[in-house]
Amino acid sequence: MSSKAEFSKRRIMINMIYSVIAFLLNLFISFYITPFITKNLGSDAYGFLKMSNDFANYATVFSIALNSMSSRFIMLERERGNIDKANKYFSAVTVSNIVLSVILLIPSLLIVLFLDSIVNIPVQMVYEVKITFALTFITFIINLFFSTYGNCYFLSNHLDKNNIRNVESNIIKIICIIGLYYVFSPSIIFMAIGTFIATVYIVICNFYYHKKLTPDLKIYHNSFDTALFREILSSGIWNSITRLSQIFSSGLDLLIANLLIGSTEMGYLSVAKTIPNITATFNATISSVFSPNMMKLYADGNNNELIATTKSAMKIMCVFCCIPSAILIVIGEQFFSLWVPEQPSRVINILSVLTITNSCITGPLQPIYQIFTITNHVKSSSIALITYGVWSISTTYICIKVTSLGVYAIAGVSLVGSVLIALLFHAPFAAKYIGMPWHCFFPELIKSVVSLFIVCVAGFGVKSLFSDVSWFIWFAQAAIITVLGVSLNFVLVLNKAEKKWVIDRALKRVKR
Repeated sequence: MSSKAEFSKRRIMINMIYSVIAFLLNLFISFYITPFITKNLGSDAYGFLKMSNDFANYATVFSIALNSMSSRFIMLERERGNIDKANKYFSAVTVSNIVLSVILLIPSLLIVLFLDSIVNIPVQMVYEVKITFALTFITFIINLFFSTYGNCYFLSNHLDKNNIRNVESNIIKIICIIGLYYVFSPSIIFMAIGTFIATVYIVICNFYYHKKLTPDLKIYHNSFDTALFREILSSGIWNSITRLSQIFSSGLDLLIANLLIGSTEMGYLSVAKTIPNITATFNATISSVFSPNMMKLYADGNNNELIATTKSAMKIMCVFCCIPSAILIVIGEQFFSLWVPEQPSRVINILSVLTITNSCITGPLQPIYQIFTITNHVKSSSIALITYGVWSISTTYICIKVTSLGVYAIAGVSLVGSVLIALLFHAPFAAKYIGMPWHCFFPELIKSVVSLFIVCVAGFGVKSLFSDVSWFIWFAQAAIITVLGVSLNFVLVLNKAEKKWVIDRALKRVKR
Protein backbone atom coordinates (compact mmCIF):
# COMPACT_ATOMS: atom_id res chain seq x y z
CA MET A 1 0.00 0.00 0.00
CA SER A 2 1.40 3.42 -0.95
CA SER A 3 2.34 5.90 1.74
CA LYS A 4 -0.28 8.29 0.33
CA ALA A 5 -3.05 5.70 0.64
CA GLU A 6 -1.85 4.76 4.12
CA PHE A 7 -1.92 8.42 5.17
CA SER A 8 -5.45 8.79 3.78
CA LYS A 9 -6.68 5.76 5.76
CA ARG A 10 -4.94 7.03 8.89
CA ARG A 11 -6.62 10.41 8.48
CA ILE A 12 -10.01 8.73 8.06
CA MET A 13 -9.41 6.64 11.19
CA ILE A 14 -8.50 9.72 13.25
CA ASN A 15 -11.59 11.54 12.01
CA MET A 16 -13.77 8.57 12.90
CA ILE A 17 -12.36 8.33 16.43
CA TYR A 18 -13.21 11.95 17.18
CA SER A 19 -16.62 11.51 15.54
CA VAL A 20 -17.32 8.64 17.95
CA ILE A 21 -16.30 10.79 20.92
CA ALA A 22 -18.58 13.62 19.75
CA PHE A 23 -21.41 11.11 19.30
CA LEU A 24 -20.94 9.73 22.82
CA LEU A 25 -21.09 13.24 24.29
CA ASN A 26 -24.29 14.00 22.39
CA LEU A 27 -25.65 10.70 23.63
CA PHE A 28 -24.74 11.64 27.20
CA ILE A 29 -26.53 15.00 26.89
CA SER A 30 -29.72 13.34 25.69
CA PHE A 31 -29.36 10.46 28.15
CA TYR A 32 -29.15 12.86 31.07
CA ILE A 33 -31.42 15.71 29.96
CA THR A 34 -34.35 13.91 28.29
CA PRO A 35 -35.63 12.04 31.38
CA PHE A 36 -35.00 15.17 33.46
CA ILE A 37 -37.25 17.26 31.20
CA THR A 38 -39.95 14.60 30.77
CA LYS A 39 -40.08 13.99 34.53
CA ASN A 40 -40.18 17.65 35.60
CA LEU A 41 -41.91 19.30 32.64
CA GLY A 42 -43.63 16.49 30.72
CA SER A 43 -43.08 14.82 27.35
CA ASP A 44 -44.86 17.62 25.50
CA ALA A 45 -42.25 20.13 26.78
CA TYR A 46 -39.52 17.93 25.34
CA GLY A 47 -41.48 17.81 22.09
CA PHE A 48 -41.50 21.62 21.82
CA LEU A 49 -37.75 21.70 22.40
CA LYS A 50 -37.25 19.37 19.46
CA MET A 51 -39.81 21.24 17.39
CA SER A 52 -37.85 24.49 17.79
CA ASN A 53 -34.88 22.77 16.16
CA ASP A 54 -37.16 21.47 13.39
CA PHE A 55 -38.37 25.02 12.67
CA ALA A 56 -34.76 26.24 12.45
CA ASN A 57 -34.02 23.37 10.07
CA TYR A 58 -36.85 24.52 7.83
CA ALA A 59 -34.80 27.67 7.17
CA THR A 60 -31.98 25.56 5.74
CA VAL A 61 -34.14 25.19 2.63
CA PHE A 62 -32.97 28.72 1.76
CA SER A 63 -29.34 28.51 2.94
CA ILE A 64 -28.45 25.05 1.64
CA ALA A 65 -28.69 26.17 -1.99
CA LEU A 66 -25.38 27.99 -1.57
CA ASN A 67 -23.63 26.20 1.27
CA SER A 68 -24.16 22.61 0.15
CA MET A 69 -22.16 23.15 -3.04
CA SER A 70 -19.72 25.87 -1.97
CA SER A 71 -17.05 23.48 -0.67
CA ARG A 72 -17.22 21.46 -3.90
CA PHE A 73 -16.52 24.43 -6.16
CA ILE A 74 -13.88 25.93 -3.85
CA MET A 75 -12.07 22.63 -3.32
CA LEU A 76 -11.99 21.68 -7.00
CA GLU A 77 -10.44 25.04 -7.94
CA ARG A 78 -7.89 24.85 -5.09
CA GLU A 79 -6.93 21.30 -6.10
CA ARG A 80 -6.41 22.51 -9.67
CA GLY A 81 -4.31 25.48 -8.50
CA ASN A 82 -6.86 28.17 -9.42
CA ILE A 83 -6.62 30.11 -6.15
CA ASP A 84 -8.06 33.34 -7.59
CA LYS A 85 -11.20 31.59 -8.77
CA ALA A 86 -11.46 29.70 -5.47
CA ASN A 87 -11.38 33.05 -3.66
CA LYS A 88 -14.13 34.39 -5.89
CA TYR A 89 -16.32 31.43 -5.00
CA PHE A 90 -15.47 31.90 -1.32
CA SER A 91 -16.30 35.63 -1.43
CA ALA A 92 -19.58 35.06 -3.28
CA VAL A 93 -20.83 32.49 -0.76
CA THR A 94 -19.70 34.45 2.31
CA VAL A 95 -21.36 37.70 1.27
CA SER A 96 -24.54 35.85 0.28
CA ASN A 97 -24.73 34.11 3.67
CA ILE A 98 -24.46 37.45 5.45
CA VAL A 99 -27.30 38.93 3.38
CA LEU A 100 -29.47 35.82 3.84
CA SER A 101 -28.91 35.87 7.61
CA VAL A 102 -30.23 39.43 7.83
CA ILE A 103 -33.25 38.57 5.69
CA LEU A 104 -34.17 35.52 7.81
CA LEU A 105 -34.36 37.66 10.94
CA ILE A 106 -37.77 38.99 9.84
CA PRO A 107 -39.68 35.66 9.48
CA SER A 108 -37.96 34.36 12.62
CA LEU A 109 -39.29 37.29 14.63
CA LEU A 110 -42.80 36.86 13.22
CA ILE A 111 -42.86 33.13 14.00
CA VAL A 112 -41.83 33.75 17.62
CA LEU A 113 -44.42 36.51 18.10
CA PHE A 114 -47.31 34.45 16.71
CA LEU A 115 -46.09 30.97 17.66
CA ASP A 116 -49.08 30.17 19.89
CA SER A 117 -51.33 30.84 16.88
CA ILE A 118 -49.30 28.50 14.67
CA VAL A 119 -49.01 25.43 16.92
CA ASN A 120 -50.91 24.08 19.92
CA ILE A 121 -49.09 25.15 23.11
CA PRO A 122 -50.43 24.65 26.64
CA VAL A 123 -51.12 28.09 28.13
CA GLN A 124 -48.66 27.67 31.00
CA MET A 125 -45.82 26.93 28.57
CA VAL A 126 -46.25 29.72 26.01
CA TYR A 127 -43.57 32.04 27.43
CA GLU A 128 -40.88 29.34 27.78
CA VAL A 129 -41.61 27.85 24.37
CA LYS A 130 -41.37 31.26 22.67
CA ILE A 131 -38.05 32.07 24.37
CA THR A 132 -36.73 28.64 23.38
CA PHE A 133 -37.72 29.21 19.75
CA ALA A 134 -36.16 32.70 19.77
CA LEU A 135 -32.83 31.42 21.09
CA THR A 136 -32.85 28.53 18.61
CA PHE A 137 -33.46 30.91 15.69
CA ILE A 138 -30.69 33.27 16.87
CA THR A 139 -28.29 30.33 17.12
CA PHE A 140 -29.17 29.24 13.59
CA ILE A 141 -28.70 32.73 12.15
CA ILE A 142 -25.30 33.19 13.82
CA ASN A 143 -24.22 29.82 12.50
CA LEU A 144 -25.37 30.74 8.99
CA PHE A 145 -23.76 34.21 9.13
CA PHE A 146 -20.30 32.71 9.65
CA SER A 147 -20.84 29.29 8.07
CA THR A 148 -18.38 29.67 5.18
CA TYR A 149 -15.42 29.71 7.57
CA GLY A 150 -16.32 26.21 8.73
CA ASN A 151 -15.40 24.84 5.28
CA CYS A 152 -11.71 25.06 6.21
CA TYR A 153 -11.73 21.59 7.80
CA PHE A 154 -13.19 19.91 4.72
CA LEU A 155 -11.02 21.85 2.28
CA SER A 156 -7.83 20.90 4.13
CA ASN A 157 -9.02 17.34 4.96
CA HIS A 158 -8.68 18.07 8.68
CA LEU A 159 -12.11 16.95 9.78
CA ASP A 160 -10.45 15.61 12.92
CA LYS A 161 -9.91 19.21 14.08
CA ASN A 162 -13.56 19.94 13.39
CA ASN A 163 -14.59 16.91 15.43
CA ILE A 164 -12.30 18.01 18.27
CA ARG A 165 -14.07 21.38 18.26
CA ASN A 166 -17.41 19.56 18.32
CA VAL A 167 -16.26 17.52 21.32
CA GLU A 168 -15.16 20.70 23.12
CA SER A 169 -18.40 22.51 22.26
CA ASN A 170 -20.45 19.57 23.55
CA ILE A 171 -18.52 19.66 26.82
CA ILE A 172 -19.26 23.39 27.07
CA LYS A 173 -22.93 22.68 26.36
CA ILE A 174 -23.07 19.97 29.02
CA ILE A 175 -21.49 22.25 31.65
CA CYS A 176 -23.88 25.11 30.82
CA ILE A 177 -27.02 22.97 30.81
CA ILE A 178 -26.23 21.00 33.96
CA GLY A 179 -25.14 24.18 35.76
CA LEU A 180 -28.35 26.00 34.86
CA TYR A 181 -30.56 23.05 35.85
CA TYR A 182 -28.90 22.77 39.24
CA VAL A 183 -28.96 26.52 40.01
CA PHE A 184 -32.42 27.42 38.67
CA SER A 185 -35.84 25.81 38.38
CA PRO A 186 -36.12 23.34 35.45
CA SER A 187 -36.84 24.94 32.06
CA ILE A 188 -36.51 23.90 28.42
CA ILE A 189 -34.88 27.31 27.80
CA PHE A 190 -31.63 26.04 29.31
CA MET A 191 -31.04 23.60 26.44
CA ALA A 192 -31.32 26.47 23.96
CA ILE A 193 -28.95 28.62 26.04
CA GLY A 194 -26.36 25.82 26.17
CA THR A 195 -26.59 25.30 22.41
CA PHE A 196 -26.24 29.04 21.77
CA ILE A 197 -23.05 29.31 23.88
CA ALA A 198 -21.57 26.20 22.24
CA THR A 199 -22.30 27.62 18.78
CA VAL A 200 -20.54 30.89 19.60
CA TYR A 201 -17.49 28.86 20.64
CA ILE A 202 -17.58 26.93 17.35
CA VAL A 203 -17.76 30.17 15.34
CA ILE A 204 -14.70 31.57 17.12
CA CYS A 205 -12.77 28.35 16.48
CA ASN A 206 -13.79 28.36 12.81
CA PHE A 207 -12.31 31.85 12.42
CA TYR A 208 -9.04 30.71 13.97
CA TYR A 209 -8.70 27.53 11.92
CA HIS A 210 -9.77 29.22 8.71
CA LYS A 211 -6.72 31.48 8.97
CA LYS A 212 -4.50 28.56 9.98
CA LEU A 213 -5.65 25.84 7.55
CA THR A 214 -6.82 27.84 4.53
CA PRO A 215 -4.94 31.18 4.70
CA ASP A 216 -5.14 31.49 0.91
CA LEU A 217 -8.93 31.94 1.07
CA LYS A 218 -9.98 35.51 1.77
CA ILE A 219 -12.99 37.72 1.16
CA TYR A 220 -12.50 40.23 -1.61
CA HIS A 221 -15.62 42.38 -1.78
CA ASN A 222 -14.64 43.83 -5.14
CA SER A 223 -14.25 40.31 -6.57
CA PHE A 224 -17.86 39.29 -6.02
CA ASP A 225 -18.65 37.52 -9.28
CA THR A 226 -22.34 37.34 -10.11
CA ALA A 227 -21.74 34.62 -12.70
CA LEU A 228 -20.01 32.36 -10.16
CA PHE A 229 -22.75 33.08 -7.64
CA ARG A 230 -25.34 31.95 -10.18
CA GLU A 231 -23.26 28.86 -10.99
CA ILE A 232 -23.21 27.73 -7.36
CA LEU A 233 -26.87 28.65 -6.87
CA SER A 234 -27.98 26.80 -9.99
CA SER A 235 -26.37 23.62 -8.67
CA GLY A 236 -27.26 24.17 -5.04
CA ILE A 237 -30.90 25.04 -5.65
CA TRP A 238 -31.52 21.35 -6.20
CA ASN A 239 -30.10 20.61 -2.77
CA SER A 240 -32.65 23.08 -1.40
CA ILE A 241 -35.34 21.02 -3.08
CA THR A 242 -33.76 17.91 -1.58
CA ARG A 243 -33.85 19.53 1.86
CA LEU A 244 -37.50 20.45 1.32
CA SER A 245 -38.25 16.83 0.45
CA GLN A 246 -36.54 15.71 3.68
CA ILE A 247 -38.74 18.11 5.59
CA PHE A 248 -41.82 16.71 3.86
CA SER A 249 -40.78 13.10 4.52
CA SER A 250 -39.68 13.35 8.18
CA GLY A 251 -39.01 16.95 9.27
CA LEU A 252 -42.70 17.71 9.73
CA ASP A 253 -43.33 14.68 11.95
CA LEU A 254 -43.62 16.60 15.22
CA LEU A 255 -45.65 19.42 13.67
CA ILE A 256 -48.09 16.94 12.10
CA ALA A 257 -48.39 15.06 15.39
CA ASN A 258 -49.03 18.35 17.23
CA LEU A 259 -51.70 19.61 14.82
CA LEU A 260 -53.47 16.35 13.89
CA ILE A 261 -53.06 14.12 16.95
CA GLY A 262 -52.01 16.09 20.05
CA SER A 263 -49.08 17.60 21.95
CA THR A 264 -48.79 14.51 24.20
CA GLU A 265 -48.36 12.15 21.23
CA MET A 266 -45.94 14.67 19.75
CA GLY A 267 -43.93 14.31 22.96
CA TYR A 268 -43.91 10.50 22.69
CA LEU A 269 -42.67 10.71 19.10
CA SER A 270 -40.03 13.25 20.07
CA VAL A 271 -38.66 11.00 22.82
CA ALA A 272 -38.80 7.97 20.50
CA LYS A 273 -36.79 9.78 17.81
CA THR A 274 -34.08 11.00 20.20
CA ILE A 275 -31.72 8.03 19.94
CA PRO A 276 -32.42 7.35 16.21
CA ASN A 277 -31.80 11.04 15.41
CA ILE A 278 -28.52 11.07 17.34
CA THR A 279 -27.54 7.87 15.56
CA ALA A 280 -28.47 9.36 12.16
CA THR A 281 -26.42 12.49 12.89
CA PHE A 282 -23.53 10.29 13.98
CA ASN A 283 -23.80 8.24 10.77
CA ALA A 284 -23.75 11.41 8.68
CA THR A 285 -20.70 12.64 10.59
CA ILE A 286 -18.87 9.35 10.15
CA SER A 287 -19.77 9.34 6.47
CA SER A 288 -18.44 12.89 6.03
CA VAL A 289 -14.90 11.77 6.91
CA PHE A 290 -14.77 9.99 3.56
CA SER A 291 -15.96 13.02 1.56
CA PRO A 292 -12.65 14.93 1.15
CA ASN A 293 -10.88 11.81 -0.09
CA MET A 294 -13.74 10.98 -2.47
CA MET A 295 -13.64 14.55 -3.78
CA LYS A 296 -9.88 14.36 -4.36
CA LEU A 297 -10.17 11.04 -6.19
CA TYR A 298 -12.89 12.46 -8.43
CA ALA A 299 -10.90 15.64 -9.11
CA ASP A 300 -7.88 13.49 -10.04
CA GLY A 301 -10.00 11.31 -12.33
CA ASN A 302 -9.22 8.16 -10.33
CA ASN A 303 -12.58 6.45 -10.83
CA ASN A 304 -11.52 2.91 -9.86
CA GLU A 305 -10.15 4.08 -6.52
CA LEU A 306 -13.29 6.18 -5.99
CA ILE A 307 -15.49 3.10 -6.39
CA ALA A 308 -13.29 1.02 -4.06
CA THR A 309 -13.28 3.81 -1.45
CA THR A 310 -17.07 4.17 -1.65
CA LYS A 311 -17.62 0.43 -1.14
CA SER A 312 -15.23 0.32 1.80
CA ALA A 313 -17.00 3.32 3.32
CA MET A 314 -20.35 1.54 2.95
CA LYS A 315 -19.01 -1.50 4.81
CA ILE A 316 -17.70 0.65 7.64
CA MET A 317 -21.06 2.43 7.83
CA CYS A 318 -22.78 -0.95 8.06
CA VAL A 319 -20.99 -1.65 11.34
CA PHE A 320 -21.94 1.72 12.82
CA CYS A 321 -25.58 1.44 11.72
CA CYS A 322 -26.24 -2.20 12.52
CA ILE A 323 -25.31 -2.27 16.20
CA PRO A 324 -27.42 0.68 17.53
CA SER A 325 -30.38 -0.57 15.49
CA ALA A 326 -30.04 -4.11 16.86
CA ILE A 327 -29.77 -2.85 20.45
CA LEU A 328 -32.97 -0.79 20.15
CA ILE A 329 -34.84 -3.60 18.42
CA VAL A 330 -33.81 -6.23 20.99
CA ILE A 331 -33.74 -4.36 24.31
CA GLY A 332 -35.28 -0.99 23.42
CA GLU A 333 -38.38 -1.40 25.55
CA GLN A 334 -36.22 -2.14 28.60
CA PHE A 335 -34.21 0.98 27.85
CA PHE A 336 -37.22 3.29 27.68
CA SER A 337 -38.80 1.79 30.81
CA LEU A 338 -35.60 2.64 32.69
CA TRP A 339 -34.84 5.94 30.92
CA VAL A 340 -38.28 7.60 30.98
CA PRO A 341 -40.28 5.48 33.46
CA GLU A 342 -43.15 8.00 33.55
CA GLN A 343 -43.81 7.50 29.83
CA PRO A 344 -45.39 4.51 27.99
CA SER A 345 -42.25 2.50 27.14
CA ARG A 346 -43.92 0.11 24.69
CA VAL A 347 -45.43 2.92 22.59
CA ILE A 348 -42.16 4.84 22.54
CA ASN A 349 -40.14 1.72 21.71
CA ILE A 350 -42.37 0.81 18.75
CA LEU A 351 -41.99 4.34 17.39
CA SER A 352 -38.24 4.22 17.95
CA VAL A 353 -37.86 0.87 16.16
CA LEU A 354 -39.94 2.13 13.22
CA THR A 355 -37.66 5.17 13.04
CA ILE A 356 -34.30 3.39 13.22
CA THR A 357 -34.84 0.11 11.34
CA ASN A 358 -34.29 1.72 7.93
CA SER A 359 -30.72 2.62 8.91
CA CYS A 360 -29.50 -0.80 7.73
CA ILE A 361 -30.25 0.56 4.22
CA THR A 362 -29.93 4.32 4.54
CA GLY A 363 -26.83 4.16 6.75
CA PRO A 364 -24.51 2.36 4.30
CA LEU A 365 -25.88 4.65 1.58
CA GLN A 366 -24.52 7.76 3.33
CA PRO A 367 -21.22 7.75 1.37
CA ILE A 368 -23.17 7.24 -1.86
CA TYR A 369 -25.06 10.50 -1.31
CA GLN A 370 -21.71 12.28 -1.79
CA ILE A 371 -21.51 10.95 -5.35
CA PHE A 372 -24.46 13.10 -6.40
CA THR A 373 -22.66 16.18 -5.07
CA ILE A 374 -19.15 15.53 -6.36
CA THR A 375 -20.43 14.60 -9.83
CA ASN A 376 -22.80 17.60 -9.77
CA HIS A 377 -25.88 15.42 -10.37
CA VAL A 378 -28.01 16.76 -7.55
CA LYS A 379 -30.84 17.76 -9.91
CA SER A 380 -32.07 14.23 -10.57
CA SER A 381 -31.73 13.37 -6.88
CA SER A 382 -33.75 16.43 -5.90
CA ILE A 383 -36.56 15.65 -8.34
CA ALA A 384 -36.83 12.08 -7.05
CA LEU A 385 -36.73 13.18 -3.42
CA ILE A 386 -39.29 15.97 -3.72
CA THR A 387 -41.64 13.48 -5.40
CA TYR A 388 -41.06 11.11 -2.49
CA GLY A 389 -41.53 13.95 0.02
CA VAL A 390 -44.93 14.91 -1.43
CA TRP A 391 -45.96 11.23 -1.44
CA SER A 392 -44.81 10.85 2.17
CA ILE A 393 -46.69 13.80 3.62
CA SER A 394 -49.84 12.95 1.63
CA THR A 395 -49.75 9.29 2.66
CA THR A 396 -49.13 10.21 6.29
CA TYR A 397 -52.11 12.58 6.31
CA ILE A 398 -54.39 9.98 4.73
CA CYS A 399 -53.28 7.24 7.14
CA ILE A 400 -53.94 9.47 10.15
CA LYS A 401 -57.37 10.46 8.89
CA VAL A 402 -58.70 7.10 7.66
CA THR A 403 -57.00 4.62 10.01
CA SER A 404 -56.59 4.23 13.75
CA LEU A 405 -52.79 4.06 13.50
CA GLY A 406 -52.38 7.55 14.92
CA VAL A 407 -48.77 8.47 15.66
CA TYR A 408 -47.58 5.06 14.38
CA ALA A 409 -48.60 6.13 10.87
CA ILE A 410 -46.06 8.97 10.94
CA ALA A 411 -43.10 6.71 11.74
CA GLY A 412 -44.33 3.84 9.56
CA VAL A 413 -44.72 5.87 6.38
CA SER A 414 -41.23 7.34 6.84
CA LEU A 415 -39.79 3.84 7.23
CA VAL A 416 -41.37 2.43 4.07
CA GLY A 417 -40.70 5.52 1.95
CA SER A 418 -37.04 5.92 2.92
CA VAL A 419 -36.26 2.31 2.04
CA LEU A 420 -38.04 2.52 -1.33
CA ILE A 421 -36.28 5.73 -2.43
CA ALA A 422 -32.92 4.30 -1.35
CA LEU A 423 -33.33 1.06 -3.31
CA LEU A 424 -35.13 2.42 -6.36
CA PHE A 425 -33.13 5.61 -6.84
CA HIS A 426 -30.05 6.36 -4.73
CA ALA A 427 -28.20 3.07 -5.06
CA PRO A 428 -28.74 2.46 -8.82
CA PHE A 429 -28.35 6.07 -9.98
CA ALA A 430 -25.21 6.73 -7.93
CA ALA A 431 -23.65 3.74 -9.66
CA LYS A 432 -24.75 5.09 -13.03
CA TYR A 433 -23.15 8.51 -12.46
CA ILE A 434 -19.71 6.96 -11.93
CA GLY A 435 -20.06 4.63 -14.89
CA MET A 436 -20.95 1.41 -13.05
CA PRO A 437 -23.84 -1.10 -13.45
CA TRP A 438 -27.02 -0.22 -11.55
CA HIS A 439 -26.52 -3.10 -9.11
CA CYS A 440 -22.93 -2.13 -8.22
CA PHE A 441 -23.68 -1.19 -4.60
CA PHE A 442 -26.43 -3.72 -3.86
CA PRO A 443 -24.12 -6.45 -2.49
CA GLU A 444 -23.06 -4.11 0.32
CA LEU A 445 -26.71 -3.27 1.09
CA ILE A 446 -27.68 -6.95 1.17
CA LYS A 447 -24.81 -7.66 3.56
CA SER A 448 -26.04 -4.84 5.80
CA VAL A 449 -29.60 -6.22 5.99
CA VAL A 450 -28.33 -9.76 6.64
CA SER A 451 -25.94 -8.40 9.26
CA LEU A 452 -28.75 -6.62 11.13
CA PHE A 453 -30.91 -9.74 11.06
CA ILE A 454 -28.14 -11.99 12.38
CA VAL A 455 -27.09 -9.54 15.10
CA CYS A 456 -30.73 -9.22 16.20
CA VAL A 457 -31.09 -13.02 16.39
CA ALA A 458 -27.90 -13.19 18.46
CA GLY A 459 -29.17 -10.29 20.57
CA PHE A 460 -32.46 -12.04 21.40
CA GLY A 461 -30.38 -15.03 22.45
CA VAL A 462 -28.42 -12.80 24.81
CA LYS A 463 -31.64 -11.24 26.13
CA SER A 464 -33.05 -14.68 27.00
CA LEU A 465 -30.17 -15.21 29.44
CA PHE A 466 -31.31 -12.32 31.65
CA SER A 467 -34.57 -12.17 33.59
CA ASP A 468 -34.25 -9.00 35.69
CA VAL A 469 -34.32 -5.45 34.36
CA SER A 470 -31.90 -2.87 35.72
CA TRP A 471 -29.42 -0.39 34.28
CA PHE A 472 -26.52 -2.75 35.06
CA ILE A 473 -28.19 -5.65 33.27
CA TRP A 474 -29.24 -3.46 30.35
CA PHE A 475 -25.71 -2.15 29.81
CA ALA A 476 -24.34 -5.69 30.15
CA GLN A 477 -26.70 -6.88 27.41
CA ALA A 478 -25.88 -3.88 25.22
CA ALA A 479 -22.15 -4.50 25.65
CA ILE A 480 -22.47 -8.19 24.72
CA ILE A 481 -24.61 -7.33 21.66
CA THR A 482 -22.03 -4.71 20.63
CA VAL A 483 -19.15 -7.20 20.85
CA LEU A 484 -21.16 -9.81 18.93
CA GLY A 485 -22.17 -7.18 16.37
CA VAL A 486 -18.59 -6.05 15.73
CA SER A 487 -17.39 -9.67 15.49
CA LEU A 488 -20.17 -10.78 13.17
CA ASN A 489 -19.77 -7.72 10.94
CA PHE A 490 -16.02 -8.33 10.75
CA VAL A 491 -16.70 -11.84 9.45
CA LEU A 492 -19.74 -11.10 7.25
CA VAL A 493 -19.11 -7.65 5.80
CA LEU A 494 -15.37 -7.13 5.28
CA ASN A 495 -13.47 -8.80 2.44
CA LYS A 496 -10.15 -10.59 2.86
CA ALA A 497 -7.99 -7.53 2.14
CA GLU A 498 -10.01 -5.32 4.52
CA LYS A 499 -9.80 -7.92 7.28
CA LYS A 500 -6.04 -8.12 6.81
CA TRP A 501 -5.73 -4.32 6.99
CA VAL A 502 -7.74 -4.17 10.25
CA ILE A 503 -5.73 -6.99 11.82
CA ASP A 504 -2.42 -5.41 10.77
CA ARG A 505 -3.45 -2.07 12.24
CA ALA A 506 -4.54 -3.75 15.50
CA LEU A 507 -1.25 -5.67 15.76
CA LYS A 508 0.75 -2.49 15.21
CA ARG A 509 -1.16 -0.81 18.03
CA VAL A 510 -0.53 -3.76 20.34
CA LYS A 511 3.21 -3.76 19.56
CA ARG A 512 3.43 -0.06 20.36
